[in-house]
Amino acid sequence: MLQQPSDTRPHRPGGDTVEVNPEPPDAAAVERIGELLRARGLRRMPSRIAVLAVLEPVNGHLSVADIHQRILDGTLAGTPRPDLATVYRTVTTLVDQGVLHALAVEGGVTTYGLTEKPHHHAVCTECGTIIEVPANRLSTALEHAIEGSSFILSDQAGLTLHGSCPDCQRRAGS
Repeated sequence: MLQQPSDTRPHRPGGDTVEVNPEPPDAAAVERIGELLRARGLRRMPSRIAVLAVLEPVNGHLSVADIHQRILDGTLAGTPRPDLATVYRTVTTLVDQGVLHALAVEGGVTTYGLTEKPHHHAVCTECGTIIEVPANRLSTALEHAIEGSSFILSDQAGLTLHGSCPDCQRRAGS
């Protein structure tokens, strides 16, 4: 299991608010990520480790382009640098295997986040900020949705709420 994310700020698509110093993953992070991959029956490939090492400290989502740029920014000189197509294929594989989930946001951008903790999403309709909401906070609403629709939801079922983030609320009140 990956450690608790250290960056708890909301994320805007495009990566402009999550300020994480890109550094190569340390040995402990590589070991955690390797264990996660093994638990899912996946091989420990450098591209998978790199993608998960970028997403681990982010409490939110990043686009493939953002993930790729952070990998490039944190890669040591002389270390192989994956191209954008490799990162895209890696992200697709990790989504297919349930390690990551995809969230399509307005504007056609798809962002990706870790699936380790069940959560839903609150998306700001003004600035695009995505805030993860722990699943237990919305469990009653999800139960009512199931009862009202007689629909059987998959394990990956989630809610996406749209509204105004705290920053936009403050700006509107100023």
